[in-house]
Amino acid sequence: MKKEQISNIANNITFVRIFLSFIALALVMSGDIKLLLVAIILIAYSELTDMLDGYLARRDNCVTSLGKLLDPLSDSISRFIYFFAFGYMGLFPIWLVIILFVRDIIVAYIRTYMSLMGIAMGARFSGKAKALVQFGGQYLLLFALLVLYMNQGQSYSEEYLLIMTAVGTFSTFAILHFLKVKGNYYWYSLLGYVAFLIPFYFINKVDIALDITYSTAVMVIVSLVTLWSLVDYLSALFSAMKEGEE
Repeated sequence: MKKEQISNIANNITFVRIFLSFIALALVMSGDIKLLLVAIILIAYSELTDMLDGYLARRDNCVTSLGKLLDPLSDSISRFIYFFAFGYMGLFPIWLVIILFVRDIIVAYIRTYMSLMGIAMGARFSGKAKALVQFGGQYLLLFALLVLYMNQGQSYSEEYLLIMTAVGTFSTFAILHFLKVKGNYYWYSLLGYVAFLIPFYFINKVDIALDITYSTAVMVIVSLVTLWSLVDYLSALFSAMKEGEE
């Protein structure tokens, strides 16, 4: 059996995503609006690496069993960390985060069990929908936290935000060239990163009134979709078990 190489560009990027998540956690929980903007830059990097690791693994033919395990694990860790930080900062009841944690743990066991049964469970639509809704919820809660700080009297200059945006954009440009990313992935990555940051520039120019009702509603929607995904995976498990008995 050919021994897989653990250290490759795709796996290393996945490790970087986990590392960035913990740094962003500390910045989000700092209570400082300028550090929150730095966290937003890092979270944008985290989302960028989420797309790039799979692309690089396929491009460089370095798909490994470890990488298949680490990719969803790193997604779960980063999402859980960000939502925990938002709950800790008072945007919604923090116990709602438990739903996200429990869902991913149970689904991981379902995948393991079905693998032992000789059944490969691919990504289900509910899982993809859950990931999309969690990303959207994370994005909206970043806005909510930024508005909360602004309502508390904190502020930041346009120059500061422009500098942060420029640093993030040009460093992304450099990273994509260093990794030799080409084609649609290059433009999706670069334009997606800029699109992620642009709304945060305009938020300083308009008056937005958000309260805990808004952020709690966002988290409730995220939690409901997460629960739906869990039910869908459980249904797939029971169906597979029933077919196995027959």
